[in-house]
Amino acid sequence: MHLPPHAIRPDYAGGSVLNLAATLGAHHGVPTHHAPYRHPLPLDGARHVVLIVVDALGAGQLRDAVTRGDAPTLASLTPAPGPVTSVFPSTTMAALTTLHTARAPAEHGYLGLTVWLDEAQAVVNLIRLYDVYTHAPLEDAGFLAAVPSLYRQLDNRGVAAHVVMPAAYQHSVLTRWACDGAEYHAYAQPEETPELTAATVQPGQPSYTLVYFPDYDLICHGSGPDSPEAHAELRRTDRIVGDLLAALPRNGDTLVVLTADHGQSPQPPDGYVDAITKKVMKTALRGPVAGEERAAYLRTSSDYHAEIAALLAPHATLLTADDAWTGGLFGPPAHADPRFRPRVGDLIAVPHPGHAIRRPTSPAPMLGLHGGWTAEEMLVPVLSVRV
Repeated sequence: MHLPPHAIRPDYAGGSVLNLAATLGAHHGVPTHHAPYRHPLPLDGARHVVLIVVDALGAGQLRDAVTRGDAPTLASLTPAPGPVTSVFPSTTMAALTTLHTARAPAEHGYLGLTVWLDEAQAVVNLIRLYDVYTHAPLEDAGFLAAVPSLYRQLDNRGVAAHVVMPAAYQHSVLTRWACDGAEYHAYAQPEETPELTAATVQPGQPSYTLVYFPDYDLICHGSGPDSPEAHAELRRTDRIVGDLLAALPRNGDTLVVLTADHGQSPQPPDGYVDAITKKVMKTALRGPVAGEERAAYLRTSSDYHAEIAALLAPHATLLTADDAWTGGLFGPPAHADPRFRPRVGDLIAVPHPGHAIRRPTSPAPMLGLHGGWTAEEMLVPVLSVRV
């Protein structure tokens, strides 16, 4: 599998969010077959772990924010001494599910915002659970819960598991699976998270708490990661994290780790590519394009590979899904679940920097995107402090 020079491969050998989640779970006794997180964390003697996830906060975005003076709290935390990657694709469905389960995308099956599901014979939006072409709802989604959540495994070992997340997400199918075993602490506004998080850290029973901030990602999509709106939201998040740290008991037995599921890259409006038209879908493809604007999954017969390659070569790197799967792009091949291989189609198109594949089923063009393998999308911070 040959990737372009600018591509950052997920470092499942010890330097990814997968390894981070596996190591935090292993600290509380959850077994893992994945390599330990490569960088040192002050875990010795920690009875409580608080993992803060700021959606879309790439390592480069944080570095720029610190330079601007927008993130004094985050600047005061200890950074990982080396790079840390997201998973592939670098998108919330894949990476946040990895943080909830300590499993690679090839193990948990959430391989993008939309994927082909053999079980439904359709390309399905995994958040809203409907056929992206007909909008028919997925009637039975129980098969999507493919692996146990990290929280259920922690709870089975006597560790109190908690998630602090928006109230709007509490009853979704994904949340009911990915957060199974955790007590759900719902918030209406992020400013409520310090008090909610502090209440999860009780003396006696060890605990594990994940705190999730999605708003920065939403604003980066709508306004761009370099926009004043995104900068303002990151300043807000930094203040809230400062309040959260101040609210925690100061017993020295709590480790706080902050990371992101992926980063974001600015998307020029003129970089959207209309190569996959309805006509192409009807002739060269076996159904709607799945995946992401920055990592598209194409189901096509070998008769049309050359035609698809000619359409996309100026705009994207094209690789076979078999090569990506066996080459470990979605997770270590030894642990990949073959049931999920069809979900990523036959060909994978990863647009060049500044490009995005627009599809007939795509939402309105966004000014910030992720899903690909650029450094902006793939590299994430890991910060820590013991309190």
